[in-house]
Amino acid sequence: MVKRYVTALGIAAITLPSWAVDLAAQPVGTAVQVSSGWALVFDTEARYTSWSGPRGFPNSYAPGTPARGSLFHMPMAMALTGPVNPDLKLELLARTGFVEARQNAGGGLVGSVRTMTDTVVSGTVTWLGTPGIQPFFALNANLPTGSAYLNGTSAFARMDPDLVEVPTFGEGFNLGATLGANVPIGENSMATFSVSHTHRGGFTRDPTDIFGGPDTRIQPGASTSGTAQLAHLMGALLLRAAATYTYTSATRIDGGLAVIQGDSFALTGTAAYTWSPEHQTTFTAAYSHTRSNANFILALNQFQREAFNSNSNALRLRLDHSWRVTQDWTLGVYGTWFNRDANAYIPTAFQFIPAKTKWGLGGSARYQLAPNAAITGRFEHFWVNQSSRPDIDFGGVIPGSAIPALSFTGWTVSLGGNITF
Repeated sequence: MVKRYVTALGIAAITLPSWAVDLAAQPVGTAVQVSSGWALVFDTEARYTSWSGPRGFPNSYAPGTPARGSLFHMPMAMALTGPVNPDLKLELLARTGFVEARQNAGGGLVGSVRTMTDTVVSGTVTWLGTPGIQPFFALNANLPTGSAYLNGTSAFARMDPDLVEVPTFGEGFNLGATLGANVPIGENSMATFSVSHTHRGGFTRDPTDIFGGPDTRIQPGASTSGTAQLAHLMGALLLRAAATYTYTSATRIDGGLAVIQGDSFALTGTAAYTWSPEHQTTFTAAYSHTRSNANFILALNQFQREAFNSNSNALRLRLDHSWRVTQDWTLGVYGTWFNRDANAYIPTAFQFIPAKTKWGLGGSARYQLAPNAAITGRFEHFWVNQSSRPDIDFGGVIPGSAIPALSFTGWTVSLGGNITF
């Protein structure tokens, strides 16, 4: 009964965040049954984002000069899932991609880059032979096939992560492990508990000012997190909620202790209601909070908590509706809202991510080419209002670093497909 229940809900993938199912992107009735029990899925998409505004990123460059940016991203993923025996399920995933980014940050400061992204590989084994519980173990690795180091002005290709989906293009070799279990609760609920630890390898990035400074060697801190998730099916309504707490150890920069990123707490929730076989509405909310960082004070030879929190809270909301027009065509519309409540400083990127509010409206069309293959097109237009920022004060005010309130507009278009063997 447990195996059948997990398949019916479509939540077997919640055992790991990287395998999470985006209900908002799934049209009604597209599941494919594979008679052998094994499924090989290949998925790819070509996405293009373009934006424009009064300044580029970082905003402290070329004040008063209009800026624009664009990003072409082609992610690719392959997943193999199936039973090793009646009691053991295996999931293998490989994900990589190609990206081309260009930003004119104003004042002639133009940067562009073409590179592969880092490659992520993972494997998960789930034990199905124990009534009432499904323990699982996963290993995942980030392979540094991207470009953490950018030469010269190509560093200006790095853009605001709230404007584009790929703000940086690589890091070091990371290796993580997750141990957890799925626990059925009655006939209609499933809880998942897991603990993860990730070792993050060091990498060298370009000078932070791009004007002849030294290269920077970054050794990010390892992270440990605990996650609790719950899914509940009430007739036509599927509810899911998850909470994650993450602790990160000290980051070293050029060999010296630099910062301990504040502990973070994230909440996500999804409600999907199936009105009929043709119509489904999905609402998703995600909230994250990070405590203040602890900076290493060389004169005191110890870490000291920030007097103010240089991190931010972020809230993201999304509402989708999908309409299965025919057996082969599914149309969708959606709206998004995002808020970053304060300017957040990212120590390993040496940049501030400004406070802002972002709205987006979009639509999608999916065509089922065959029972095991489909193509999907999407379009979204977004608007961003970025808050003003006073001069930076790190034990002393940096004159000219203040940022006025700014507005940006942009759009994203994509075309992708998947096939199941």
